[in-house]
Amino acid sequence: MEWHIDNSAFDNAVLAAAKKLGLVPREDKRAQKISLDDFRKKYCLNHSKAWVRNIIFDRFPDTWYQNGGWAINPSGKEPGIRGTWIRIDQATKWLEEHDDAIDWHEQLA
Repeated sequence: MEWHIDNSAFDNAVLAAAKKLGLVPREDKRAQKISLDDFRKKYCLNHSKAWVRNIIFDRFPDTWYQNGGWAINPSGKEPGIRGTWIRIDQATKWLEEHDDAIDWHEQLA
């Protein structure tokens, strides 16, 4: 006996299973943005927004979106954009590469 499955039904089933397992395709992940608040809680040891802005954004201008980085509106004061947004795929790669350059125990003055 031979079975024929519609390609779109198969594609939808695979995509649903991938999402259920947390296996998001790279293209979808690159477009994901999270708030600074979510980013700091999940990736910055729950440091304050001021800590992230001072220790990471101010010291590493390559993180700024306008410089080709992943932090959109890092100061939180850019007109027309409410809050700071993080392009999560690029940010996690950058953090992995720069982990040793950041003093995660540093206190703000």
